[in-house]
Amino acid sequence: MPFSRSNFDPAILGSLRSPWGPGTSLSVEPWPPSNRQPCPDFKVDLRWGDRTFAFAVEAKSRSTPATLERAADQATRFADTTGLLPMVIVPYLSEASLDRLVERGVSGLDLSGNGVAMAPGVLYLRRSGQPNRYPESQPLRYAYRGATSVVPRVFLCRREFESVSAIKTEIESRGGAIALSTVSKALARMTEDVIVQRSAGSIALVQPDALLDRLRESFERPPRLATTRLACDDLPELFTRVNAEALLPRLVLSGASSQERYTAGRRSDTPLAWCSDLAKARAIAGSLWRESERFADLEVAQAKDGTPLFDARRDASGIAYASPVQTYLELAAGDNRDQEAATEIRQSILKSIG
Repeated sequence: MPFSRSNFDPAILGSLRSPWGPGTSLSVEPWPPSNRQPCPDFKVDLRWGDRTFAFAVEAKSRSTPATLERAADQATRFADTTGLLPMVIVPYLSEASLDRLVERGVSGLDLSGNGVAMAPGVLYLRRSGQPNRYPESQPLRYAYRGATSVVPRVFLCRREFESVSAIKTEIESRGGAIALSTVSKALARMTEDVIVQRSAGSIALVQPDALLDRLRESFERPPRLATTRLACDDLPELFTRVNAEALLPRLVLSGASSQERYTAGRRSDTPLAWCSDLAKARAIAGSLWRESERFADLEVAQAKDGTPLFDARRDASGIAYASPVQTYLELAAGDNRDQEAATEIRQSILKSIG
């Protein structure tokens, strides 16, 4: 089925079939235009058995959470003025989108075969699970992945900022390096996803749970530029020496290896540390840097970018641990035992930001 993102062709919508199977059918017609006041885009008649339900429809060519919210608002207003039931039509409705529409009491159809139809106390039909046939290109598609993920991550350290430049400053204070333009693009995506809300003098996190979900879904294990294994009798001294006279740690335990800082339980595997510059760390460590394949106490990897070291936490011993968010993401991508630990850390992160 052809589809133009700039508008909805009435012929396309006219060919829509009911996603709810036998016993239901759809009739879609353009709403007569009016010069006096805004009006719905379409009228949909849903036939269910011997009953017909009429809907006033707001159609949108994008499916982002922010777009869906605006469409639901408009459909609700049209329902009030026309006396019909409210409905939205978009290219794709995910499970979360359908849940949100149900919460708002607004029906929805997509062009991918999903939908929900409701009439209070009379009708509830739902179909989901059909794949998105119209994936769209959005601002900075990978806002929650890799080096750019420090933008959403910083909102889990501080919930509200007064400006884009304040976000950049906070990121840099926690060991990140990012261009102001990249911050702006990531914020555009987060705003579309209704993760943050922007108003005069405020950029605030509004869905911390959803933000952690996006970070987890987008997480990829950091690539290594180089790796070495060390025999070391005194890990605190090694970390203290390598990180000495540095405002921000150069050597940081990985998230998985930082588990014991944030939750109960110890790991039996050889700990891994991320390093911003392996050659520099080797030079600073001096005699403490003893490479050994067979009797290694620590594996050290040079990270492609500074994301694994972002917001590192040092303890009194001198060891630098990964941030709670990095620890959560690495464990959430692990086995069942790691995922159980990740759940505890997630709860702690959410509690810390209120």
